[in-house]
Amino acid sequence: MSTNTPVAPPRDRDLAKLRRYVDQVRRANGRRLPSEARLVVELGISRARLRGLLRTLEREGLIWRHVGKGTFIGERSLSAELPSMPEVLTPPEAFEARLLIEPQIAALAAHRATPAQVEEMRHCLERMRELDDFDQWAVWDERLHRLVAKAAGNKLLLAVYDTIRESAPSGMRNIVNRAFSPVTREESNVEHRRYIEAIAEHDPVRAESLMRAHLQAVKQIMFGDL
Repeated sequence: MSTNTPVAPPRDRDLAKLRRYVDQVRRANGRRLPSEARLVVELGISRARLRGLLRTLEREGLIWRHVGKGTFIGERSLSAELPSMPEVLTPPEAFEARLLIEPQIAALAAHRATPAQVEEMRHCLERMRELDDFDQWAVWDERLHRLVAKAAGNKLLLAVYDTIRESAPSGMRNIVNRAFSPVTREESNVEHRRYIEAIAEHDPVRAESLMRAHLQAVKQIMFGDL
């Protein structure tokens, strides 16, 4: 007595073929699929069907596509969304990222900062102490934090730092303007001086701890217990 083995529909067979192909590329440490024209030839699938199958894999999170750049393996990278990040991030999210990365950056700066870089940090702090205008103070504050990031001596970390600062929502400045008073600015200046001196003394543990304490104090000023 013979048994009939069910035959998969052509679309299912093509989908399985595409899945195997994607898996082979992934196993070879590939991150990007070839062009649609090449896939059509290699897989023997029509372009119309290929596009439908690619949409299926994209819905499943196995691939993602970037118009003009190609099809990539894995879930969609948020780096592709960086230009629109200020529109989707909340101010607490943006600040949370700073709180995670900047203390470690300060620790690296304590290892690597040159005397000239430390002097530049101190110059920033002196300017901040002299300023009554908040907007000008904020410019020098931002410059000081970036100097610390530069002193860490790691280009990728500096790029991450810049990305975090540039991704801050437009509403962040309004929160800062409302939150900071002359008293809280002076308290912030004291906190800056403490972590700068820890960097100058090449004390990474203290630099990390003091930067974290400074950012936590700023977070409390801006968002309270949120």
